[in-house]
Amino acid sequence: MADALNLSKSVYIMSKSLVFITGGTGYIGAEVIQQALETGYRVRLSVRKAEQATLIEKRYSGYTSDIETVVIPDISERKPFETALKDVDYIIHVASPIPGKGTDLQEDYIKPALNGTEAILYAALEFPKIKAVVITSSAVALLPLDTPMISDKVLKENSGEVLSAGVDLDASNENGHGMYRISKVLAHQATRDFLEKEKPAYKLVTTHPTLVIGESRIQSSPESIDMVNNMLWQTIQHGNPAFPSLWVDVKDVAAIHVGAINSSAPSGTEFICSGPEVSWNEIATFLKQEYPDLSKLEPNFEGPKTGAETGNAEKYLGLEWTPWKQTFKEAIDQQLSFQDKGAQ
Repeated sequence: MADALNLSKSVYIMSKSLVFITGGTGYIGAEVIQQALETGYRVRLSVRKAEQATLIEKRYSGYTSDIETVVIPDISERKPFETALKDVDYIIHVASPIPGKGTDLQEDYIKPALNGTEAILYAALEFPKIKAVVITSSAVALLPLDTPMISDKVLKENSGEVLSAGVDLDASNENGHGMYRISKVLAHQATRDFLEKEKPAYKLVTTHPTLVIGESRIQSSPESIDMVNNMLWQTIQHGNPAFPSLWVDVKDVAAIHVGAINSSAPSGTEFICSGPEVSWNEIATFLKQEYPDLSKLEPNFEGPKTGAETGNAEKYLGLEWTPWKQTFKEAIDQQLSFQDKGAQ
């Protein structure tokens, strides 16, 4: 009987669809992995260094039979994917440079973002078993490069706007955020071009998160806070918001990635990931009530504006966005918990 039960369990595990995920050691990627495993997928992760596999095994210790790692030091190279994608059913490509991780536009931003996206898209063409590929882009990738980042612009899904025409990249002198934006625009334009040119048999969709916040699965100290949670944390303590109030819970972003791979959304669908609309004035009022000793944000201050229209996540995935107050509380309470530990 025991042998029969073990055989049954083995058949069950092997029958699960296999999802290949890049960027799994990062803030968003870690949540994508968790939700993919909870949904019932087997997961194969790319890591840059072999020692990262130990961290992954520890973080997802309850899913040891459903998770494996493969070392890919450079995601901009196509060749490693030619073996890593064997037996894969779905791909979720999260890996990408983030602002502040370098000062060279081409080497630190464009190469990993653009070449990394193209490498995995073209490699996937050689594997007929692959049914869908989800590419993590960004909301800024839907904003043409000749448009200011903070404006009255409303971001829209599948607008068809030309993103990078007429921009002289050689003449650009951008900071980390500007270089990040350029890389995401170019990578998304390349994804659109690939879809039109190659017409892959697999479904190809993109996600476009706005400012991703919420409780982190990978933060282990106050210093290891991810970039956007830190932007929020610093703004709360010092006031003066310098960016639009466009927020999305990291759990919702992960849910869109995992849900999109097996959804009815057609190839080419763009998913803007942005939660319930909320103004800086509403945020300031809420924080004064809940965290009066912490928040320096003053009510009646609206802050910068840029809008985003969602629809595809609700239409194709039936997603109900996490209430913004819950997201803010989880993000803030996690940082306060690290402060409490430090004071002990």
